[in-house]
Amino acid sequence: MSPCAYFKNGECVETMEAHLKRGLELLEGLYIGRNYGKFLGRLLGVEPKAAEELLRKAYILHDVGKCLETFQTRREGFGYHEFYSYLLAKNALAEFSTAGKIAAVAILLHHHDWIRDRTAKKPQSLRLTDECIQLLEELSGTSIPREIPWGEPIEEYKIAEEILRKSLRGVYALLLPIVMADNYAAACNRGGNGSMLGEEITEVLKVRRWGHVGHLPRGL
Repeated sequence: MSPCAYFKNGECVETMEAHLKRGLELLEGLYIGRNYGKFLGRLLGVEPKAAEELLRKAYILHDVGKCLETFQTRREGFGYHEFYSYLLAKNALAEFSTAGKIAAVAILLHHHDWIRDRTAKKPQSLRLTDECIQLLEELSGTSIPREIPWGEPIEEYKIAEEILRKSLRGVYALLLPIVMADNYAAACNRGGNGSMLGEEITEVLKVRRWGHVGHLPRGL
């Protein structure tokens, strides 16, 4: 069964594959294709090509928390998936050293949920679906752990906060394109059930005269 990125009434409206591939279109056309890697690399202290590759991989991993077997079986919401994605991304992006940790924090923040009234709970099972692992490995070229490497939320947020404090510009230079691609893909693929930022992204794409705006449903 194809892993799902968005369920409605128990039915899969947007597959994970469609979500990631559509978002990658925006990353390539609006950022990487316009030399964003040079700017990003300067902030992260890496070469432009490495920065571009990190951005691609960070986007591919931003929703990996949704791949938990619990979520895919329950077919409802994906509560705290950004925290679970962050935990895995820290491991999967280790090849990028400090820049990989910065990217993991951007993933943690991609729903702007820095302050919660409750902390994330450890899922009963930390295992990801085999289908999702295969998809992410094919798209990223990176080995994906079979389970989320658990870390206590309070301690992990302390670590993330310190990284954010030291590398604020780097975090947000990754966060902006990830959020743009995430919401663009959602607006394109969910049959009118667009994200909250879909309308704003539509306006940005119109200003940029970027051709793929035609993928967005009318009314967003």
